[in-house]
Amino acid sequence: MAFVVVAVCCVMFAVPVTSILVLKLGVNRFIHETERSLIQQGAIYASAYAAAFEAATRATGGEKMPGYYLPPPKRVFWNARARTFQSILDLRQDTILPVRPEATSSDGRLGPRHRAIASSLDLLSSRSSRITLSNALFLDHNGLDLQSADTGSLAEISEVSTALSGGIGAALRWREGAEKNATFLTVNRGTGFRVFVAYPVISENRVIGAVYLSRTPSEVVAYLSDEWLSIAILTTVTALGAGVLGTFLVRWISGPVRNLRNQASALAEGDLENLEPLSHYGTRELAQLGDALVLMAGCLVNRSTDISTYTTHVTHELKAPVTAILSASELLEDTSLPEASRRELLATLQSQGNRMDRLLNQLREVTRLQQATRGTPAQLTDMLPACPSLQIICPAGETLLPLSLPHGKTVLSHLAQNAVSHCASRLEITWEDNVLTIADNGEGFPQEDLGRLTEPFYTTRRDSGGTGLGLSIVDAILQQYGAHIEPVRSMSGAVFRIAFPGFGHSSR
Repeated sequence: MAFVVVAVCCVMFAVPVTSILVLKLGVNRFIHETERSLIQQGAIYASAYAAAFEAATRATGGEKMPGYYLPPPKRVFWNARARTFQSILDLRQDTILPVRPEATSSDGRLGPRHRAIASSLDLLSSRSSRITLSNALFLDHNGLDLQSADTGSLAEISEVSTALSGGIGAALRWREGAEKNATFLTVNRGTGFRVFVAYPVISENRVIGAVYLSRTPSEVVAYLSDEWLSIAILTTVTALGAGVLGTFLVRWISGPVRNLRNQASALAEGDLENLEPLSHYGTRELAQLGDALVLMAGCLVNRSTDISTYTTHVTHELKAPVTAILSASELLEDTSLPEASRRELLATLQSQGNRMDRLLNQLREVTRLQQATRGTPAQLTDMLPACPSLQIICPAGETLLPLSLPHGKTVLSHLAQNAVSHCASRLEITWEDNVLTIADNGEGFPQEDLGRLTEPFYTTRRDSGGTGLGLSIVDAILQQYGAHIEPVRSMSGAVFRIAFPGFGHSSR
């Protein structure tokens, strides 16, 4: 359990930290921001480039526009009133390309209009780069740099080639010397490469040139420096949350579970003295589990006590008939025994055998009833036993008792037999306020015997064959319904009272 608590706290602490590093502070986020910024700058530069070129064209007499002529789909896109661009670069999927290659030799030369606008575009770039921190190159339709005296062309570079064909080209390229020192786990990895974006310059549906921009993405360390207070607060709150959760798990879950385990171990070792409810269980489910454990332990103790008591009583009750049978058997071996004595001994064998059979049957019935389940309520009149020698008086009309029909018949049958055995001729049954009262006009019971009548094997008529299990069978049935039979002191006859707490029906 301690390992689970530590693991939960670590996971709780790691999730937000990992989310910050992977999602919020991921280098990919800065790449997207840089790419989006360069595309926006490229759009502004391209507009200024196109406007200056068109003015130079008008000044030179309206020469034909050079460059790649856009096909219909691209013309529709670039002539739309509004355009949206999706991110092109993704550090998780794209390969970081080598350092930007040098310009390749070319026979082309800058046209007069491109040379005419080169100085103004150079001034615009130098002033803007102080704020944008990006590097901008202005290329003609052949990939020649307007500000460079070199005649080399950049048209062979993939992103520039895309731009000169009417698209937006983008690439991630290593900075000089950074590729050798980069590792996958480098936190400040964004400073090792640059984002390159080539934006086409379009005029009269022709690509007259391109703006080639580059910039290093923002650094993770710089972002952390700017947001140190927010990160400190988040880390503190997360640590406190993990601490509170850990304390809660230890106090309200781990502790009660450990105590329940100790109680179960003590119960398994037979230690019943410390089997008490815990001071607290933490949660409702654990409280229910703890109550169930104590209840189960109590039931096991009671069952063990019952088994021990029954074993002792059964041994005692069977000892007398077994002794009588053995003695009679030994006497019957005497061949000179008179016939009258032989018949008397045989009668003893038969009576003691019947007593043992009756005792075993009643023991089996007690055990079966203790394991039986309760049934649905039934009518009192359907439970009355057939006893010709006994007048049974019960309430008129329908009276619903909280006993199933078989259980009700068994209860009333044993009570009727008990009344007949004590010379009763009348049995009166009443049902009022969820209490069933059975009274007879027999001999009754002495006051000192009332508290022991439901004890197994306790009988006041052992000499006449009583086993002391009749009322035990009745009590075993009633326990299934949450009831208990109680002998009541009476000046005439025997009176038994059975209360059914919580039963929703009563008849008068």
